[in-house]
Amino acid sequence: MKQLSSRLKIALLSAAISGVVLIAFGVVMWVLIYNQRIEAVDREIRTLGSRHPGLFAGRGNYARLASSLEFTFGDDFTNHILLLIRDSTGQTFYTSPHWPEILDPGKLDLRLEGNSPNPPPTSTNTISGDNLPRNQGSGAGRGGMGRGFGMGRGGPPPDVVFTKPPKFFTAQGPDSAWRFGVLGNDDVTLVLGLNQQEVEQELNHLRDAFLITLPGALFLVGWGGWVVSGRALRPLKTIAETAERVTARGLDQRIPESGDSPETSRVIQVLNRMMDRLETSFRQAIRFSADASHELKTPLAIMQGELENALQAAAPGSADQQLFSNLLEETQRLKTITRSLLLLAQADAGQLKLALEPMDLSAELDAMIEDARVLAADARLQFDIELQPQLRVEADRALLHTAIFNLITNAIKYNEPDGKLSLALTGTDRQTVFTICNSGPGIPAADQPRIFDRFYRVGRSGRPGVDGIGLGLSLAREIVRAHGGELALKESRAGRTCFEMRLNRRA
Repeated sequence: MKQLSSRLKIALLSAAISGVVLIAFGVVMWVLIYNQRIEAVDREIRTLGSRHPGLFAGRGNYARLASSLEFTFGDDFTNHILLLIRDSTGQTFYTSPHWPEILDPGKLDLRLEGNSPNPPPTSTNTISGDNLPRNQGSGAGRGGMGRGFGMGRGGPPPDVVFTKPPKFFTAQGPDSAWRFGVLGNDDVTLVLGLNQQEVEQELNHLRDAFLITLPGALFLVGWGGWVVSGRALRPLKTIAETAERVTARGLDQRIPESGDSPETSRVIQVLNRMMDRLETSFRQAIRFSADASHELKTPLAIMQGELENALQAAAPGSADQQLFSNLLEETQRLKTITRSLLLLAQADAGQLKLALEPMDLSAELDAMIEDARVLAADARLQFDIELQPQLRVEADRALLHTAIFNLITNAIKYNEPDGKLSLALTGTDRQTVFTICNSGPGIPAADQPRIFDRFYRVGRSGRPGVDGIGLGLSLAREIVRAHGGELALKESRAGRTCFEMRLNRRA
């Protein structure tokens, strides 16, 4: 599974963080609104208890209380209001006829704790005698609703005062929750309940609206994060694209200046200065390699000529002849190394000049195979040849000969005694493919990515007679690339290693 891009990660992270914040904000606001609505219901319960105390004061009028409440609060009375009245002994004088069975008063905590001094008659918790229905009970004074429900003979009833701190709680009914308020004094307890259905509907509508708009808000936040991250990451994309174009032949590439932010501009300036230094150092190294290789060609040619003359003048079989022969071989080896370094330096600088001409690659390869048989005579190698005839390409004959011959000598050197060497040349109308395989022990997997590196040699401990400095494969690949082709390791395992060269057919 491919990793998510940085831009998508930023967009998703922005949406996730915003979602958490919005959900937390929504929960907090929902709780605040819920508490506010509950407080409003509690205030309404207090108001009902203080504004209509006369409805609750007469022991003898409870039979008419339901009709009085319905007349006072309208047709929705049975669905919105519950009423229960008890005296100090816990005896229930009145319970609303429509009280839900699931809300058993015996299981509700209707006790009031504490007792505060009687407030003045003007208090909102005072039940005025002017509103009390007439009562045949006995007892007078400011005792309240327990000892003197109603009025004594010949005078108005006393005021009823709720002296105990009220208590509020919520209980779940069959269809909705009810909010109860318990008001009273030492003589009477008034329990007033209001249906919270409207409150629940309001909160549910608020919750549904929030849940409906939340995905849209998260989408907008994610889209905004996508856009912002795209603008923020645009300089990184430019840097990556420029870095991909930086090669040995494209060291002049520079990252364009960006005015998005001072930090990004500074990074671009630092990278551009670094590439300036790299280009300068690389150009100097290429120039040194090219100059050194070029300057060594003349003295090496002179040395080779002198050694050849001395070898001819030396007595046959003498020590001088052996010495001159060894020196001539080393000189020729130095010439090969110098030529390889010069060609690689030219390839790095993009100055490897090709003298293109039509050539019969099949015939050229057939001639090289004859030379390979001579080189492989001591190793007693078996050749498996498959050449498609008359495959013509347009190439630099000398350079392509060098590349192919490097592959052949490399396959011979790293083969096993009495091994096998397979060479195949096939082609189509558009491409020519040359494959060379040997029966060596194979290239270790750790070494395979570096076999085309310059001066890199696969460890061959215990294999005497394998010489070289690690430039053959590197030079072969540069020559093939200069021709517009590609050279690659096709496979390598115990007993079989294959290289494949592909060239486009131009002739």
